[in-house]
Amino acid sequence: MCRRFALDLDWDAAARLFDVDDDGIDAAALPAPSYDFAPRQRIALVAQGRDGRRHLTGAHWSLIPRHSMTFELPYPTYNARVESAGSKPTFAESTRHMRAIIPATGYYEWHGRRPFYFHAPDFHAHDGTDASGDSPDDGSHDGTLTMAGTLAIAGTLAMAGLYSWWRDPAGGPWRLTATIVTCPAVDGPSTVHDRMPMLVPADMTAAWLDPTVDGNTLLEPVCERGTDLSRRLRFHEVAPLPEPGDGGHDHGRSLIAPINRPEQPQLF
Repeated sequence: MCRRFALDLDWDAAARLFDVDDDGIDAAALPAPSYDFAPRQRIALVAQGRDGRRHLTGAHWSLIPRHSMTFELPYPTYNARVESAGSKPTFAESTRHMRAIIPATGYYEWHGRRPFYFHAPDFHAHDGTDASGDSPDDGSHDGTLTMAGTLAIAGTLAMAGLYSWWRDPAGGPWRLTATIVTCPAVDGPSTVHDRMPMLVPADMTAAWLDPTVDGNTLLEPVCERGTDLSRRLRFHEVAPLPEPGDGGHDHGRSLIAPINRPEQPQLF
């Protein structure tokens, strides 16, 4: 599951990272940076047209298939499970030909009521210290991920996404909607939650974004390679997040500050 994530990235830098031309950036549709994106809010995505040109734009985070009669569905669609995305009617068409990359600085998962922040190992906490925390998966990494291993600018993650265009049957503008593909969690991430976002390796980005490629042929190999990337992530516990849409709280970098739980004293 992925129901909250962070993105703090200069859009020109993001465009260069994902090979988006200047005229492919829809700045007016892109959201402001935030460390607390939630479902039904506007997020950023990269998608590719049939002409081969890539676009960086904003989308509603909860996919609405174009066959839906309403914009509100009775079930959540902010995540699509990789195991069933190709067969579920809500996601099947998007899996085949409408795939995207959703960039993120990091994402949150919950262990019970306790939120944890996941990020690339070359990212540092807001206080300038190493943000690896007490992760069981710390290992002995050198603090960097090569471009062959991940799409990264200062720790940016490339989450696999699907998109769909929806318009009210009664008329009106087309609305771009999207979901994040999730897969079973492994190793360190699995100690927090049993699901995690599926990451897209840099050398599989072209195929993932290509609408002429049937995405059903990509789900398994991207999941396998993306799982290897997820094993390298660092994570640490953070304070409880504000409720979605609560404008009275800070939605900035302070949300990812590590918290340290004091150990219970031993009396005997």
